[in-house]
Amino acid sequence: MTQEYYISKKGKTAGPCSLDDLRNYLAYGSLRSNDLVMRAGDSSWTPLRMLPEFQNEDEEALVSQVTQRRRVARYRDYHKVPPALRSGVVIRRLLGGFLFFPPLLWQAASSVFQERIFRKVTDEHGFLKTWPRWVEKLVYPMLVLNAAVWLILIWTLTSRFMPVLRELAGVFRDGMTDLRSWMGE
Repeated sequence: MTQEYYISKKGKTAGPCSLDDLRNYLAYGSLRSNDLVMRAGDSSWTPLRMLPEFQNEDEEALVSQVTQRRRVARYRDYHKVPPALRSGVVIRRLLGGFLFFPPLLWQAASSVFQERIFRKVTDEHGFLKTWPRWVEKLVYPMLVLNAAVWLILIWTLTSRFMPVLRELAGVFRDGMTDLRSWMGE
């Protein structure tokens, strides 16, 4: 089991959190090296910079390393994940959009490209796992293939039904002319 930490800042206590969380908070400025931290099971608060885990770390290197990573929300409960980021919802939108209604596909693709999609499976720390990044590479061909199919379908329908539509427009135009002449205009 990983070590848990508690944070005391401005008279408020937060936690538990992991060592990785502490590094992220420090890198993003939510936590400073002089803020008080206590390990689970300890009885006294210690400034963060005094923890042995942070003794050998260069704060600037830590900040640059962490801020280069993509910031991702972490969830423990699947029902708390926004619907647009749930794997089941995204799969339904991808398939439904691909087969029937393209805006659903575009919406799901937008979620895949911009966010992490959460699964119901948890990792060793109890957080929900996310889809791997290679899924994006599968969505690209879906978008291209879907666009090609819809363009071909529209072209086929317009080329087959355009003469019929022109004929209907001519009949309507003739009917309107007859109606005007009948009404005396």
